[in-house]
Amino acid sequence: MDYVSLGLMSGTSLDGVDAAFLHTDGEKIYEFGPSLCIQYSSEEREVLEQTIQSALQWKFIGPRPSIFKDAENVILKTHKLAVEQLCENNKSWSRRLNFIGFHGQTVLHYPPKAGTRGQTLQLGNGESLAKALNCPVWYDFRSNDIINMGQGAPLAPIYHKSLSMYSKLKLPTVVLNIGGVSNMTLIEKNNKIIATDTGPGNGPIDNWIYQNGLGSYDPYGQYALAGNADYDLVENWLEHDFFKRKIPRSADRYDFDVLNDLKSFSVEDGAATLVAFIVEAVVNVTEGFKEKPLEMIVCGGGRHNRSIISLLNRKLDMRISTTEKVGWVSDAVEAQAFAYLAVRSHLCLPISFPTTTGVMEPLIGGKLALPN
Repeated sequence: MDYVSLGLMSGTSLDGVDAAFLHTDGEKIYEFGPSLCIQYSSEEREVLEQTIQSALQWKFIGPRPSIFKDAENVILKTHKLAVEQLCENNKSWSRRLNFIGFHGQTVLHYPPKAGTRGQTLQLGNGESLAKALNCPVWYDFRSNDIINMGQGAPLAPIYHKSLSMYSKLKLPTVVLNIGGVSNMTLIEKNNKIIATDTGPGNGPIDNWIYQNGLGSYDPYGQYALAGNADYDLVENWLEHDFFKRKIPRSADRYDFDVLNDLKSFSVEDGAATLVAFIVEAVVNVTEGFKEKPLEMIVCGGGRHNRSIISLLNRKLDMRISTTEKVGWVSDAVEAQAFAYLAVRSHLCLPISFPTTTGVMEPLIGGKLALPN
């Protein structure tokens, strides 16, 4: 049986809410639906930034910070608006809508360590959203994986596999998503998947540009392209404990808070060094693959950074493409992924696997909130 699902994603870059329709049976993709992005206002983004800083100080110890309630209100308002606008503008799709896949906003993520379960928190109340929209909502996709000693991330790999089948890509191929954190999915010749967070994504670059009073990100990588990377510093950063762990592994955006090491750098050299950090971390993972990918497809906001794409081309012996080149809906991939995971959750199909999050066996996930 096939379904129309609407996925919602708000990433750690805090740029806004992505919403996308998807027609799928939880295995095959039948059709990409319309999508949109609702940008956070400066006030909303400030609330979410303060919430993340409070979460970093809280560390899952003691009462939840009171600002979490403010963040929940922002998340409910913006996600409701995204769904309403997408449905209003695309009534033929909205009439067929079966349910919503709601990721929520990650504010803190600790992977498992030394036999101890990890902890992860995505703010956003699925039950409140279901009631506000009068539509069933699948949410909380990561908890079951964490409970079973998984990394809790990445969760999009099974959708990346479906995308590769939809586009009939030559295998092995790899999908690199560069958001606040970077993650990668290798689809092998036999269609098996291997996935992991690779390390930093746009998060440190965005923070660097903001810290220097130049906006919230590096437009098209213009500052990085004008700078020179300090590879000695990058090699030092790559000694972080995260990079010594076996894959699959996961990270929090703030695991790579290295900006204090750049105090004496120009904006351009700092941006170039952070780009080199992203790419070297990716190269280190790809070098460990038994099957050499024929192509790397770059998605997420990082695909716009020409410095990242240029350096990937220099460092990797494979074709480097972006989502636009293979016909995917570039800004909707992550939202589509959670539409897809909602359908799989509805059908009790697994969403995480030993080779993607490190769980012992394939696991289902997600919780269902009904409007009444």
